[in-house]
Amino acid sequence: HILQTATMSSEEDVSNSPDHEMLQDFLHLTAKTTIVIGHCILYYASTIPIFSILATFQEYKLWKKTSHPMSPFGLLKCFAVHATWMLLCLIGALAMLPMWAARGFGGSIEKEAFCAVEKLVAIGITIAFAGRVVMEGEDNIPPHSLDGCQPPAPVFIANHSSVLDVTSLYVPLRRFKWVMKQSVKFIPGPGNICTLAGHIFLQRRGGKNAGKSKSSLFTKSDQTIQAGIPMMLFPQGTRRMGERLPFKIGAFKIARDNRSMVVPMSIHIPMGVWNSYYPINRLWGVPLGEDNTITITVHKPIQVTADTDIDDLRDNCYNLIYSVLPVIQMAGDIKTVDGKDREKKTK
Repeated sequence: HILQTATMSSEEDVSNSPDHEMLQDFLHLTAKTTIVIGHCILYYASTIPIFSILATFQEYKLWKKTSHPMSPFGLLKCFAVHATWMLLCLIGALAMLPMWAARGFGGSIEKEAFCAVEKLVAIGITIAFAGRVVMEGEDNIPPHSLDGCQPPAPVFIANHSSVLDVTSLYVPLRRFKWVMKQSVKFIPGPGNICTLAGHIFLQRRGGKNAGKSKSSLFTKSDQTIQAGIPMMLFPQGTRRMGERLPFKIGAFKIARDNRSMVVPMSIHIPMGVWNSYYPINRLWGVPLGEDNTITITVHKPIQVTADTDIDDLRDNCYNLIYSVLPVIQMAGDIKTVDGKDREKKTK
């Protein structure tokens, strides 16, 4: 009885000690903070359906004037692509945060974010919703690994007509950095993982910081290339179906400033890719066809020197990229617009 009384008295002394009260306060604060952060993450993730609808509508507008406008099933598939992409990237980004904090933040996990999350998610989405990616001229890709290559690294360029251009490029290229518009940073999931992976964001139009953004683009691109990491750009700047926009000089200036190679790539997205019943039709054994085959043609690299004329280089790459791509048939018309024709039409 005396021993029990002494034990109870000791426990009361411990529970009333300042250290014990401090520990309780700390645990309560940690619990409250965890709950608040959890709610914030849930609210943030709840915006994914909204962003997915907006992205699907943008893709729908690109396809609606073609000979294969999106069907209801195509719209559903496109929505599923964006929603899955955003959700998986968000989960991956959250999983990367402890490693990022442990390494002191900054660009400490660029390789891991790209390889373990961004690349795997993009390839998985391409296979799951589009089908297969067939490579032509794959031997023309300069050797590079997940750690990069011998500097200066090459500059990859390609045409851009669909969101599937973006996901399919992760199949042939092992490591690279994008130049992407600033607004992508605010998309839940892809914006988070692209920030962790160190991609370069550009404010394309207007704003007092537009000039500073372009200057930063060239500086960061030069640093990336000299570090042995290839760059990936869409020189036309924005997506178009059926209209071949002229190329801007940014990618070619980056290549000339760094004496890099330019590697033109042609991406052919089949017109029936959204409306096909893939992957559901695989359940009853329907083989993959043309509607589920994305073709990427890699052209021979072009070595750029200090004496290279940028305009000639741009025109050469433009002709190479579109030389192997079929003309996109629009609804009731076939429309091909090169830079000069587009300029005349605008006038």
